[in-house]
Amino acid sequence: MKFYVEKYNTSDNQYTVISVLVGVGSWISKDQLIFEIDSSKAAIDVEAPTEGYLYYSCKSGDKIAVGDLFFILSTENIKNFATEFIPATVAITAGFTISKKAMSLLELNGIDYRKLNKTIIKEKDVIEFLEKREPSNGIDELLLSLTDQEIKKATIILGGKGGAKMCIEALKYNNEYKIIGILDDNLEINTKVYDINVLGGFALANTLIKMKVLNFVLAFGVLENRNVRFRLYKQLKEDGALFPNVIHPKSIVEDSVNMGEGNVILAGSNVGSDVILGNLNYINNSAVISHDCILNNNVHIAPGAVLGSSIKIGDSSLIGMNCTLFYGIKIGANSVINNGLIINNDVSDNTVIKK
Repeated sequence: MKFYVEKYNTSDNQYTVISVLVGVGSWISKDQLIFEIDSSKAAIDVEAPTEGYLYYSCKSGDKIAVGDLFFILSTENIKNFATEFIPATVAITAGFTISKKAMSLLELNGIDYRKLNKTIIKEKDVIEFLEKREPSNGIDELLLSLTDQEIKKATIILGGKGGAKMCIEALKYNNEYKIIGILDDNLEINTKVYDINVLGGFALANTLIKMKVLNFVLAFGVLENRNVRFRLYKQLKEDGALFPNVIHPKSIVEDSVNMGEGNVILAGSNVGSDVILGNLNYINNSAVISHDCILNNNVHIAPGAVLGSSIKIGDSSLIGMNCTLFYGIKIGANSVINNGLIINNDVSDNTVIKK
């Protein structure tokens, strides 16, 4: 297993190795002390998180940066372990070599590599450069403060209005994801929704994906602009984004429900047996979806709507508040059923029913 340099305290992005206490290739036990490192606040003991043969490339006096490969623990001997510690680099032009992590940081922050005045640029060089300059929108500092494990959990909310608030409330109970920011084209940078900062507009999503922030929740356009919402989803998915299902713990979702990705199921809603949900559906507060219903993609079921069993709903349709849909009917794609209506018959594609 590979272990990377953690962020042991909030003020340091790199540390100095004070001493190496175990030889390379030695078998060590769990919790055995293997390194001592120095931070700005105090010396830190680094213990083995598991047993195994220990491999590393650092020595006393070396600087190690947060996110760098620190050491490896293996159940078997590794003959060519040194190659694991060679930084992956990319040649930019004649005379310049830049590590891939350094290049990612340069791209994220819009920095010309020539400003660093170095021919070999590592991640720690970019970190030092960033620490000396004035902060921009805080993204660089935010990402540098996260460990690799925290990066995997990092989640971005797309949209900063009411839908965002409900998604934030639902996700705060889920330890698999941690919201680190909001993207919204219509809100100023550093605006707060609850305690979450707006980092920028939707265009920033691609930059974040390149920095391995992959989890996104679409929390806008469920009443209007549903097709825009779906296009953004498909675009970001092609770029490598992931879309977790957001399920409020106070909703009821039967074990037999089969769902894709990016679905939002809010407090008080009830999703019954053998329901099939595609991708990006939004089930609002206290909605009821009875057994054997099928919702394709990007469907919004508004608060208090009740769907009888075996109903099929096409892409990007909206079922309004307190509507009641008779069992077994079909609702076509891109259709809208206004609030409070009782629907007993099939509805064609692109239909708006007002009364």
